[in-house]
Amino acid sequence: MKKIILSAAVAAMALTTTASALEDIKVSGQAKLWYETRDTTAGTSLFDQGSSSGEVAFKLGMTGKQGNVGFGATVYQTSTMGLETNLVSAVRTNTNNLTGDGKMFVGEAYITLPAIADTVLKIGKQELDTPLAFTERWNAVPNTFNAAVAINSSLPNTTLIAAYVGQDSATNWMSDGEVSNTLLGTGFDSALAVAALYKNDMIAANAWYYQIRSAASALWIDATVNVGPAAITGYYATMMPDSALAALDDTDAYAVKVAGKVASVNLMAAYSSVSDDNGLAVANTSTGFKKTKLPTAGVYTDGLYVAQNDSKAFKVKASTKLGSTGLALQYVDNDNDRSTALQTSEIDLIVTQKVGDVNFKAILMDRDTPNNAAADGQYVRVIASVNF
Repeated sequence: MKKIILSAAVAAMALTTTASALEDIKVSGQAKLWYETRDTTAGTSLFDQGSSSGEVAFKLGMTGKQGNVGFGATVYQTSTMGLETNLVSAVRTNTNNLTGDGKMFVGEAYITLPAIADTVLKIGKQELDTPLAFTERWNAVPNTFNAAVAINSSLPNTTLIAAYVGQDSATNWMSDGEVSNTLLGTGFDSALAVAALYKNDMIAANAWYYQIRSAASALWIDATVNVGPAAITGYYATMMPDSALAALDDTDAYAVKVAGKVASVNLMAAYSSVSDDNGLAVANTSTGFKKTKLPTAGVYTDGLYVAQNDSKAFKVKASTKLGSTGLALQYVDNDNDRSTALQTSEIDLIVTQKVGDVNFKAILMDRDTPNNAAADGQYVRVIASVNF
């Protein structure tokens, strides 16, 4: 981010005469190219137009404050740049491959203001990071929410959170920036969430409770303790459909993660188990369960696999840096007796490198999906971005 000072003349034109009282005006942005290609047993080949997708995205954001009131806004412009006519056959504009050019839209537009003692309110269109409703950043542009969030820090080592989520924007936010009611795919009216986050020198624990109107309630708990050189994290979550989804059962999920460092190599191993019920997945309710906070998720072996009912998954990962190059290698395996389509594994090699002002990230994936020829094979994803 770079701080800029607006002249009185420009401020008068753009922000009215009260703009002279604005403080800490900061502008940031990003230009990004997102590209992926695949070679599967269904007949697609790497770098062929028919097996590739892509998108060019431009982001410009601004934050500032006037007295105790802060604000933030982010504008996106997505564009195919003509890629669909010669390089790709689909444009990565949300969780699905949508064709056609994007439009300019507002990703965030919010204010922050103090409320009662030690409490801050954030109201408006914003990104969220909660275990079961969160902003995903793996794609060309992130999803956002219309929400009001209150954060209280009056208790020692504890953060209390209360949130009202009116709408999410995971369905058509890429094409026109509008929002739609799609949590759990039930046409929900609103959702409430409360949380208590605790951390001291020995333990970090987080508890979240959700109530999605006319759909379900949910609970997520995780806790991390340090044992010697290792950090051990345990997870428990349950999804409890209400009368609107009476045909579904409750879902329980358990997971454990062990992480540590040997020399310059970061190591991690995780296991998760989801109950054998006809219920809801333990994953992001705003994107059709695409991503999950369960620690066993991979690039494609994500919430659509490891977070589903009767899934048993494990993951191992090693990461390090060689000079200025970041390297990570991970293996994910998911077993599911209820659905053979969910039996899958993947090996991912992730390479990051900065060349001048350009940040490069390449993901080389090998997916083994014996019951899904369209997904079984090799994938290459490349993301190039410039931040300013």
